[in-house]
Amino acid sequence: MVSDTSGGRSAPVRLVVVGGGPRALGVLERLAASAELLEGRDLRIDLVEPHMPGAGRIWSAEESPLLLMNSRAADVTIHTDETVTMEGPVVPGPTLAEWAEGIRSGRIPAPTAATGLKAEIEALTEGSFASRRLQALYLESYAGEVLASLPGEVSVHLHRTVATGIGPEGRAPAEPVPGDGDAAIPESGASTATPHPADGWRIDLADGPALHADLVVLATGHTDARLTPARHELAAFARRHGGAYVPPSQARDADLSVIGAGQEVIVRGMGLGFVDLLSLLTQGRGGHFEPCPTPAEPGRLRYLPSGEEPRLWVGSRRGAPYHSKVTGEDQPAGPRDLAFVTDERLRAAEDAEGTVRFTEDVLPLIAAEIARAVPGVPGPEEDPQLAWLDDPLRWLVSDRTFEPRGLVPPCDVRRLTRDAVVRHIENDLAARTVGDTHDARALFQVLLRITGALVTLLPASRLHADSAGAYPTWWHSVFSFVDSGPPPHRLHQLLALERAGIVRFLGPRLRVEADETSGLFVAEGGTGARAEATALIDAFLPEQTLADSANPLLRDLVRPRGVTGRDEVAAVVGDVRADVESAVAATAGALSALTGSSGALSTDALSTGAPTTGASSIGREAPGTRGLLEIDAEQRVVGPDGTPRAGLWAIGPWTSELPVGAFSRPRTNSPVFRRNDALARQLLRAAAAGRERAAADDDAPEHPVAPASIGIVGPGRIGTAIGRLAVRSGLDVRIAGRLPLAELHRRIPGARAVPRPEIGRADVVVLTVPLHVALRIDPAELAGAVVIDATNAWGEQDAQALARLHTTSTSEALAAHLVDSRVVKTLNHIGYHDVEEHMHLAGAGARRALAVAGDDAEAVARAAGVLDLLGFEPVPVGPLADGVLLQPDGSLFSSWRTRDELEAALDDALLTALVHRDRGVRAA
Repeated sequence: MVSDTSGGRSAPVRLVVVGGGPRALGVLERLAASAELLEGRDLRIDLVEPHMPGAGRIWSAEESPLLLMNSRAADVTIHTDETVTMEGPVVPGPTLAEWAEGIRSGRIPAPTAATGLKAEIEALTEGSFASRRLQALYLESYAGEVLASLPGEVSVHLHRTVATGIGPEGRAPAEPVPGDGDAAIPESGASTATPHPADGWRIDLADGPALHADLVVLATGHTDARLTPARHELAAFARRHGGAYVPPSQARDADLSVIGAGQEVIVRGMGLGFVDLLSLLTQGRGGHFEPCPTPAEPGRLRYLPSGEEPRLWVGSRRGAPYHSKVTGEDQPAGPRDLAFVTDERLRAAEDAEGTVRFTEDVLPLIAAEIARAVPGVPGPEEDPQLAWLDDPLRWLVSDRTFEPRGLVPPCDVRRLTRDAVVRHIENDLAARTVGDTHDARALFQVLLRITGALVTLLPASRLHADSAGAYPTWWHSVFSFVDSGPPPHRLHQLLALERAGIVRFLGPRLRVEADETSGLFVAEGGTGARAEATALIDAFLPEQTLADSANPLLRDLVRPRGVTGRDEVAAVVGDVRADVESAVAATAGALSALTGSSGALSTDALSTGAPTTGASSIGREAPGTRGLLEIDAEQRVVGPDGTPRAGLWAIGPWTSELPVGAFSRPRTNSPVFRRNDALARQLLRAAAAGRERAAADDDAPEHPVAPASIGIVGPGRIGTAIGRLAVRSGLDVRIAGRLPLAELHRRIPGARAVPRPEIGRADVVVLTVPLHVALRIDPAELAGAVVIDATNAWGEQDAQALARLHTTSTSEALAAHLVDSRVVKTLNHIGYHDVEEHMHLAGAGARRALAVAGDDAEAVARAAGVLDLLGFEPVPVGPLADGVLLQPDGSLFSSWRTRDELEAALDDALLTALVHRDRGVRAA
């Protein structure tokens, strides 16, 4: 342990990690694996994450089971293995498939009691495409293991909020950092930057005081995007004309309730987001598929509609969905090395400044590498731009004089387009899933190797500014199109929906306009296939750019100090609106000045400019990757002057690194694991070299500030289920019990252990211990607290306890014991296996109602607020004495009820009680 000169204990080095999803937890795992680099120094980690640690915002155990992973369970891992080239030690762990098998065999504790999720775990095989919600549980379990593995000198404090800004403490560290920030630096090795800025960093939070840090890692992952002015106008157009517009979003966040049964809808985008939305709009509305195999198409399906589906007109730039996953994709095919995409070849292509142009210098090397692996495909001389790979339906639109022979447009143009798209999908499925898939496997594998190499070989500092848009954006799009496609059965479903008349194809080069004259969205593909509709869905993910991010911290990174978010929005939106209003006035409302045809507003006409980068900004946009934050080869944020910011790193899709994801295929020397390890070792070395501060000078709060907190006494089955759900719901979860800390982390990742005398400080305390144990709690420990009685009288000991108190009411017994607490009865009439299964977020459909009984109105309201946050419909039923109705022999115990059903059952129970009382009076 490092001490200060006065002999007192040194304060820990403070590391703030903004974001707690799988990428951030991957870095924490690597910190734990190499913790000896701290050399005895204490490290405090403040983890800023409002969602479930490990899963983050993107992966949720509450998602629809219709939303699937696009990789087999055997091909998904969050753990390192011996193939990873890194300095840190390998810490092996299970793949998603092995994790499920471990749960089935009892070697791994089940992370859920929900019946549906447990059934999915039971059914999962190596070849299964698991649901996204099952992947969320896998990541939650991983987070628990990571937190449990941290050594004693490393502490983690979870802040259930979002970071809203970042700035240097005191003066900004603008002086040059030793070392060449523009050189390609190996992923491993000591950092050349000064370990800390002069006074550290300040991270502003939406709730609570700012955090102060010596080191900061920005790892927010995928964020939502603010609507651009163009999309604001699309939404306004839909409102004006009684239509609907669904902007880019994660599939689970899309409001599809605005899309009606039988409604004509244009869908723009055919990637993975499209596949997810398609499932929600069809199977999610009651339709289902049944097998309809043929010898040529063993996976062929038939769709049986429910009548609730809309009618979808679908197109995109390519006009085709992502390629199907390949059968046997892990079986070796083609060369196992790279001959063209190498550092030697790139060095030979560098200019005087040491940069390369992606299109001119790198892409021909990629084309040669692919041709070497897959004989017969066009080489760099024939197609140096890889159009054959990126744009398979280009032949439909490349000939400007093309006219369908013997057909009468426009109806037959639609048929021609339909036939081309359907044939492409059928051929893709045949090549990738039927018979010999060698060439498809070779292509799949060589693209994996190329992308893994580019992560290291082509940092933003090596990329010429002329490459803007080509790398990483275009290349990642091509890689995803070929290698990150959906399970084969999803494309069979798409074909079945086309045959059922639910989906119709508009082909490549899709353009969409909002026609003010007709009040309709108008779409036209490159072949001339055309459709009109009252609704438009943008079926793709939000753009991960700094300017458009909904995350204020990311926008803050390239905004000059002193310029507020309101200023930025006013500047961008104000100018655009002024242009729009001028055009409206000039064309009497038709907006023809912004369109190529009278009366139609082009959705491409409005766009935001790049965010301003001033000399006092934290970072800058990468010259070759507009809209993304520039980081160097060591993942440090590059300042406006071109030098890396000391003590500040960034990882994620909004940075200039080639997207590497957060987990990977096993045994592939995964780039994300290499980069996580290199970053973790930089952090540990920087922490070990950090400046000394006396412990008395450390102003970090003992406990994080949270908007709402819940204390749980007794993390048994029901307590664990409530605790997990509370963490996912963004609550500060405090646990008092006898579980060892490591086991608590595994059982409820994100919860923190507190001594029982402190549990009463939580906003609400839930008693989930047996009744006779609850009656032995020291009343002083819960004095003044709102206490939820979730107990039931089970067994002889509980019965004896009630008999001694001459009552049958558990809540009145507890209220008499906890004389200075405000006791509320609820959460006892739902089974532990139903807590996760029956929750529904507000606005997500009918919710299970839970009764709340209590004598204190404020306590009842607080308990009801917690139930609402957990995803249930709280229904006050009367005074605490009426809590007997919630007990096992009461009329409100168990069963799924809506609010109306529960209130009706309560009325019946009260009426019955009134009749019985009246009969008793008359009998007397």
